[in-house]
Amino acid sequence: MASNSELYLMNQLLNLEGVKVIDYRIIEGIGIILSLENTQKKVVCPNCGQTTELLHQNNFQTVRDLSFGQQLVYLKVNRRRMRCTHCQNKFTEKLEFVRRRRVHTLRFVERIIEEVLNSDIKNVAKRNNLSEQEIETMLKDLGTDLVTEKPVNLKKLGIDEIAVVKGQRNYYVVLVDLEKGKVVGLVEKSAPPALRSPQRKDGASRTSSHRKTAGLGCSSV
Repeated sequence: MASNSELYLMNQLLNLEGVKVIDYRIIEGIGIILSLENTQKKVVCPNCGQTTELLHQNNFQTVRDLSFGQQLVYLKVNRRRMRCTHCQNKFTEKLEFVRRRRVHTLRFVERIIEEVLNSDIKNVAKRNNLSEQEIETMLKDLGTDLVTEKPVNLKKLGIDEIAVVKGQRNYYVVLVDLEKGKVVGLVEKSAPPALRSPQRKDGASRTSSHRKTAGLGCSSV
C-alpha cells in the first residue's frame, strides 16, 4: 500500500481534476498503473438535470495517460453507472479527461496529434507503443469535433498533410490557424487540390509564402 507522501506526490504529478490517486503499482515491462477514485460523489443526470449519488454499478477501465519520464502511465478509472433518484434513469457518468468509449486521456491524444503533425502515423505509433488504427481513431475524433466548431477571428489559414506512411499518398489534410498554431479542420485522406480553391468563404487571407508556426510544418494559403 502506498504511503500518504507517495500518494501526494502522485496526485501532484497527475494533476487531473475530479479524481485522486488512491494506490499505484509499477509493473516491469508495462509501466506505472495509477488507481484513481472519483472525488465528486454527486453526478448530474443527463436526462432530467438533477443530481444523484445512487450508484448502480462500478465499471473499472484502464486508460493510457502521459508518461512520467520513460515510464508509460496507465490510469485505472471507474466510469460509474449511476441511477437517478428523480427520474430513475440509468447512465454512465462523464469523465472530463477522457472521451466516452476511448482508452486514452484527452491530453495524451493532444500530444500524439502534435507529434503526427510533424511526422507520420506509422512512426508515431511505433515510438509510442500504439497501433496505427488507434491514431487514426484519434484523428477521426478530432475531425468530428472540429466540424461543430467555427474558427474565431481566423486571418491566416495553413494547409498541412499528415501521412499515414511517409512517402505514400495515403494521408489526412489538416487546416491550421497559423496565428494561433491551432488545428481548425481535418479531412480524412483527401487530395490537396480539392481544398486549394481560389477563394474561401470564411474570409481568411491567402498568400503564396511558406512558413512554420508553433512547430507545425504548414504552408500558408
